[in-house]
Amino acid sequence: MIAGTNSQDETITVAKKTFPFKLAAVFGIFALTLYSILPSLTQWYSSIPSVNADALTTATVVRGELIRDVSVSGKAVAAEAPQLYSTEVGKITLLVKPGEEVTQNQVVAQLDSPELKALIKQQESTLEQLSINANRGLLADKEAQLDLESNMNAAQSKLNVAKRERQRAKISFSKQIISEVDWMKSQDTLSDAEQFYQHAKKRVELAKERLIFEKQHRQFLVQKQQLILDELKRRHQALDIKSPVTGVVGNWLVAQKNSIAANTAIMTIVDLSEYEAELNVPEFYADDLGLGLTVSMKISGVSVTGEIIAISPEIKSNQVKVRAKLATQSHMQFRQNQRINARIEFEKKDNVLMVKRGPFIGSLAGQFAFKKIDNTTAEKIAISTGSSSVEYIELIAGVTEGDQLIISDYQGFAQAAQVNIND
Repeated sequence: MIAGTNSQDETITVAKKTFPFKLAAVFGIFALTLYSILPSLTQWYSSIPSVNADALTTATVVRGELIRDVSVSGKAVAAEAPQLYSTEVGKITLLVKPGEEVTQNQVVAQLDSPELKALIKQQESTLEQLSINANRGLLADKEAQLDLESNMNAAQSKLNVAKRERQRAKISFSKQIISEVDWMKSQDTLSDAEQFYQHAKKRVELAKERLIFEKQHRQFLVQKQQLILDELKRRHQALDIKSPVTGVVGNWLVAQKNSIAANTAIMTIVDLSEYEAELNVPEFYADDLGLGLTVSMKISGVSVTGEIIAISPEIKSNQVKVRAKLATQSHMQFRQNQRINARIEFEKKDNVLMVKRGPFIGSLAGQFAFKKIDNTTAEKIAISTGSSSVEYIELIAGVTEGDQLIISDYQGFAQAAQVNIND
């Protein structure tokens, strides 16, 4: 009988697998914990606002030069645009039309003043009368001087006669022909003749001086009247109103052939050779304004630079008027009161962190901003701002170069500390 292999076989007992109770306990505790905090997690996640990415505007924080400026508007005005006025009361005749070119000293209007013409004729008559009186006075002075000279000559003759009589009396008295009384009488007669001659001579000298003053007085009266007449003639010549500059007629300020009063504005002459910019600056920037500040302007699509040359000392309607001189304008064609968009540069800063302007600066008073952490999340950060320009705002603290900031309006999530960004 062949032996079996039972002696070589070994009975193997298979152990029954059992689930570890410890691991099951851990999973059970985790499930219970997750179930208990799930409502809180759901509530926390739902409190973070979500924003559509298309509704957001982002900008990168960059480093560069910041120009602190302000954007203003204004108009182009001629550096010289004088208004012409009437000088007298009368009827106006306008000789040029608006838009017509005129040259310096060209007659552009005429006044007809009958009152002034009548006054000139009256003063001419008065001048002629004074001239006749002056000539008549000159003849009268010559006649008076002639009479005085005649009296002086008569006194001279009497003096000569008295001298001869005295000489004869002296000889006769020496020969005992006449008495001593007669001799003394001849001496008295000579003395009287000498005094009479001296008086006549002084009268002639005084008369000459008086006649000189009388002549000057009459001449002054004539000169005075001549000055009055010259002034009237000057006023009459001013009735031909001339252009003080070469330019173009602006607007008529009175109607043709109207009777106007003195000192009435008639028209404006615009000098086209030189223009300036008249800009309106908000009152907020009044303290920053100063002469010589650079102004960048755009007129009819052309960029022009200039500088401030005048600042108004008063504020009207919360605006300060400034005048800027255009640096180059020879190649440009301007029109009076043409609109100008300009930027006034107050300050330049180099190597500063800055970001483009946006509504965000007003949402949180410029103290906070939302920075993108990644494409789906943005968090609120504290920032400090400095100077600002038309395009950029200086960031002093809270950001680094290359950060992405949301610069659109924060309305709807300004109070949140974090936002989710949905595509």
